[in-house]
Amino acid sequence: MLSHDGDLEQILAHEKIFSPRSQRLILQEKSLARYLEKEYTGYLNNPVSLASTGVSTDKGPIMDQTEDLMKTHYDESIDLFMGFLDTKYRAYTMAYYGESANDEISLEEAQTQKFRLIAERAQIKDGEKILNIGCGFGSLETFLLSEYSDIQITGITPSKVQISYLKEKMLDPFHPLSNGFALVEDVFDESITDKLGTGEYDLVISIGVFEQLLNMRDTLALIAKLLKPEGRTFHHFITSRITTPQVKLDEKTVIGKYFPGGRIWPHDEFSRHTEHLEPVKTWFINGRNYWRTLDEWHRRYWQSIPELYSNNFGVDAIRYWNEYFLLCKAMFAPLDGTFYGITHYLFTQKSQ
Repeated sequence: MLSHDGDLEQILAHEKIFSPRSQRLILQEKSLARYLEKEYTGYLNNPVSLASTGVSTDKGPIMDQTEDLMKTHYDESIDLFMGFLDTKYRAYTMAYYGESANDEISLEEAQTQKFRLIAERAQIKDGEKILNIGCGFGSLETFLLSEYSDIQITGITPSKVQISYLKEKMLDPFHPLSNGFALVEDVFDESITDKLGTGEYDLVISIGVFEQLLNMRDTLALIAKLLKPEGRTFHHFITSRITTPQVKLDEKTVIGKYFPGGRIWPHDEFSRHTEHLEPVKTWFINGRNYWRTLDEWHRRYWQSIPELYSNNFGVDAIRYWNEYFLLCKAMFAPLDGTFYGITHYLFTQKSQ
């Protein structure tokens, strides 16, 4: 049951909005996943080049449509995000349920496991100065400032909702963000060096942000400027096993309306850009981990609907986000999570 509010249940049922645990939505997700599995298999059997899609990795701005994306997605009601994200970090990125995504742990434990894996692969050490591109609600910062005694972290975000949340936590003396964290309210582009300086950071990191990346070459060139001579950079974002015709998330794709301007890059594309930094290693994380994360977010979202509805979160918005979780889960499920997943990338400064 959604709640004791029978009227709301009737309203949603009348509008054909159903629980993620309902037989109707389970069958709908499975049907969509079967359709996508056929599509993915077709891509594997008839591979295309990135050039054939008309999408470039070395032209234009670093990222695009930031304001549109904030309005469409990241500047939604804070109550929405607090209603489905984990309660420990408020991490709006994939949690890690193990190599085969089978660990029987909570969302909070899986997010902790994700951050431990990132800290290990990014080679984070106490005493370092770190820049986090797209810090969200400060989830990575909360983890690191709880685990390390002498870390300094600067986070960047243009989201008004995230900025408001972060500023509140920075004023709470009992929250990890109150000490060792600096906030930059801006987009990540070439002008950022005016605020951050150059050669300042041991590590530049991003988690779940480079889906909005357009110009890989200029991004890595900018990061190289920000890093110390022996610095490194680490990135975690959604990738596809091979290039697909839908690299660009525009109005022709089902996910495009949720992430305008986004890209789902093929797994090996980012590490090909070696002009400014030296690739060290890449790791692919099975997409079933994202399916499990999204499934738990969907369940928690559904439980939060009565409160959201009482705070003027209307039926159209409820449907929009219910469909969002359904579509995203169906995207990661096919081929046992081997087609879409997360790739980790580690680069270092080039030897002088």
